Amino acid sequence: MENEDTDVLVLENQISFDFDALNDQVEESAILPNTFIKAKNYDWIKDEVLFVVVKAYHNDVVKDMPSLKLCGKSLLDWVSNAGCGCERKVIEDCENIIDRVRSISTDKKIIAVFYSDTPLLNKATFNGFCEYFSSRNMNFLQLSRGFLVKTDFLKSGLSIAQGAGLDDKNLMIADSAKTLAYMSNVLYSKILNYHIKNGVIIYGQNTVFIDADVEIESGTIIYPNNIIKGQTIIEGGVVLESGNIIKDSIIFSNAIVQNSYIENSKISQGKKIEPFSKIIGQEI
Repeated sequence: MENEDTDVLVLENQISFDFDALNDQVEESAILPNTFIKAKNYDWIKDEVLFVVVKAYHNDVVKDMPSLKLCGKSLLDWVSNAGCGCERKVIEDCENIIDRVRSISTDKKIIAVFYSDTPLLNKATFNGFCEYFSSRNMNFLQLSRGFLVKTDFLKSGLSIAQGAGLDDKNLMIADSAKTLAYMSNVLYSKILNYHIKNGVIIYGQNTVFIDADVEIESGTIIYPNNIIKGQTIIEGGVVLESGNIIKDSIIFSNAIVQNSYIENSKISQGKKIEPFSKIIGQEI
């Protein structure tokens, strides 16, 4: 395990979709009124909030928990993406997390602390916590997994008591194989819904798995039993017949792919890939 704290940014080639942005209705929070969840202007948050992610380890589940991937992104990345737009920092967990956060140098007015084992945390929930905290002029807000604190209050050296905090379903902790399976299903469903609402036709949705960094243009048709992984790009008009595994590749418009394995490759416009093809590192 690394002992040094590191800054984290979304990688330049890493797509950071807001999978909740296209939902018909914003998910209701267990503790936040709808008025806060649906507030439209959160511009102040990126200027005033430092978003801190604490690396959480559950050795009885998997050794390197923060790096464990769900739907193509690590748990750490999923949580970090909730703070997209804010200055972000990653720190190691420790016995006294309040003192550790107190030692961080920042000019931001508020520090929001979350843990890498809550990958269902999304931007809407994070924004809601910030609005809840700010509108009540709070100094400290304890959450079931994490907290928000005014930097001046934190630096004052006053004792901060931690206890039971406000809960939210998106702060569920990934502490077992069962919860990881549940979270994976939730994230895959959000990804599929995102693409469907962008005009991608998907049949047999419970058999189609699309990683978070996959880009798919409107007009693509995806039949059952397809797995699309990594940083794949699929242009409009493509037809993916059943049985494909596609990883880190580009499928240009109007191509047809049938029951094939494609990795690190480019399939040209209008190309038809016959069944049982294995294409690795090629341009066809």
